[in-house]
Amino acid sequence: MTNRIFTLFIVLTLAFANCACGTDAAPDANDSWNVLTRPKFTGEPAQELETDVCVVGAGSGGIAAAIAAARENADVVLVERQKRLGGTSANAFVSNWEGGPGDAIAKELFERMRAQGGAGVAKEFPHPEIQAPMGLKLVDENEPYENSLMRVNPPEGGYRSVVFLPDAFDRAARDMLTETTRVAILDETTFFQAELDDSGRRVRSVLCENAKGETIRIAARVFIDATGDVWLCRALGLETMLGADARGDFGEVGAPEERQLQLNAISRCYLIEPRDNPKREEGSDAPFPRCAYVSGWLDGPRCVNTLAALPGAALIELGYDQCLIESEKIARSHWRWLQSQPGFENYELVAIAPMLGLREGYRVKTKYVLRESDLIEGWENQPHHDMIAVADHPCDLHGEGGRLEEVKTAYGVPYRCLIPEGKLQNILVACRGAGLSKIAAASCRLQRSMIQLGTAAGTAAAWAARHDGVVENIDVEALVDKIDARSNYPHKGER
Repeated sequence: MTNRIFTLFIVLTLAFANCACGTDAAPDANDSWNVLTRPKFTGEPAQELETDVCVVGAGSGGIAAAIAAARENADVVLVERQKRLGGTSANAFVSNWEGGPGDAIAKELFERMRAQGGAGVAKEFPHPEIQAPMGLKLVDENEPYENSLMRVNPPEGGYRSVVFLPDAFDRAARDMLTETTRVAILDETTFFQAELDDSGRRVRSVLCENAKGETIRIAARVFIDATGDVWLCRALGLETMLGADARGDFGEVGAPEERQLQLNAISRCYLIEPRDNPKREEGSDAPFPRCAYVSGWLDGPRCVNTLAALPGAALIELGYDQCLIESEKIARSHWRWLQSQPGFENYELVAIAPMLGLREGYRVKTKYVLRESDLIEGWENQPHHDMIAVADHPCDLHGEGGRLEEVKTAYGVPYRCLIPEGKLQNILVACRGAGLSKIAAASCRLQRSMIQLGTAAGTAAAWAARHDGVVENIDVEALVDKIDARSNYPHKGER
């Protein structure tokens, strides 16, 4: 088993490095995660719903989209595959907001989680005894939330993060959604098919399957794909991108000459808690990276991010189900090692995340694709009139070809990055699969950035639903004014 997993690391990293990107070159493995392999449904659904806005996926972007749309007086149906709301943050245990801008919905989520005792602002904690690359961010109750809102030129002592517990995120999100009185939450419900109207220019409805195995049809005026893997957009046949873009695609100096199926590494995170007599992890023989990013409380629960459990291409080659199996072995080996390190001896493994920590997957080709030049130019020099989000995180690539390149100042994300290219008029995308080049996505994919995209998408969708349903026909200037993304960035002097 050890040799097989080690070979998996080497072979996938090398074999896919120079592979052409695209669905033809990299067909998805046929497993339970892949909804696109399901047979077409032609029967009668058990239930039919109608709404103004249907949001598919309740990750960071989807939750924000549903809240924003409902607060704009739209009726919303929110579809989520998992039991917990929160996507990667709550189900993959990537329960950490890196330093960087967030909007009002993000702050409200934080305040609610903190009121439960489930969140705090954390700063770097020294750990010189551990002889391995490791980040350790622990909550300091004296740190204000505002100190976590910037990565470039952070406060003295380095950038701050927000850390939280997965269940706290789920509870806070559910409370905010429920209080709107306009959002119907369909959790443990999986999207698997989309239907167009007779014109072929609008999405008429989506089909989903609930935990009972019943099929539900949801008709809406506007749809938002917040699935992370952009399942809805892919089911509709919209153009997507996968892996490294060619240099000529978006004029990016940092891109390779040719397209490559080079994907960010996959994490498998786990939750640990202090115990008087902790169970010792026996682990497995699986090789693992001797590095970690740990966030949590000094004498309380912590989330451990293995950072690079599997190469990103493993998801394409092996499929999601097999990646879960392999990465759990790696996580257990990783914990056996970490439990022996100073400061972790009295901790016990509580849970391994039920989801993979995916940093990258399919991205949708949109009316405008955010690119390397946007990150370099920064907010003041970008030639866009429609910026609805702001970010300042480094370009952070994990795994083969990895690097960390700081941006010099904050940059903006245009609304056009949420509108898929093509003829469909009533769909937006608000997740890591939005219109971002690989290089831009490596910076913009963070959770609070996705919340901002969701806020803009939800607001725009509600406005479009009130009129003709065409997402390009909204008053974009009014959307920009309402979102006021630049105000989310604390460095006012860098305008």
